[in-house]
Amino acid sequence: MKRKKPKRKKHIAILKENHIPYSKYRIEWFDIASDSGWATDKEFNRMKLATPVSEGWLYEKNECVIKIFASYDKDEDGIVFGERTVIPLSCVKKMRKLN
Repeated sequence: MKRKKPKRKKHIAILKENHIPYSKYRIEWFDIASDSGWATDKEFNRMKLATPVSEGWLYEKNECVIKIFASYDKDEDGIVFGERTVIPLSCVKKMRKLN
């Protein structure tokens, strides 16, 4: 008779968030929509602005723009930012802090 091996408990590693001096936000905003094809007046009338949603850490907000980043790397030299986005403040529809 074969002996069954005892089942091992799965260990799930919980990673502690690296502290960075930035807050995370969800930003809903308006963007340009364009089409280079031919369209009727009815199709043209149905055309609307794009309404993207971006989430990331707020790098900077001033009277003109919001700058966010969605990824980063931290080492002994500091922070390196990835997936950077600059959004004109006049295009922001809604901005909500996530943490």
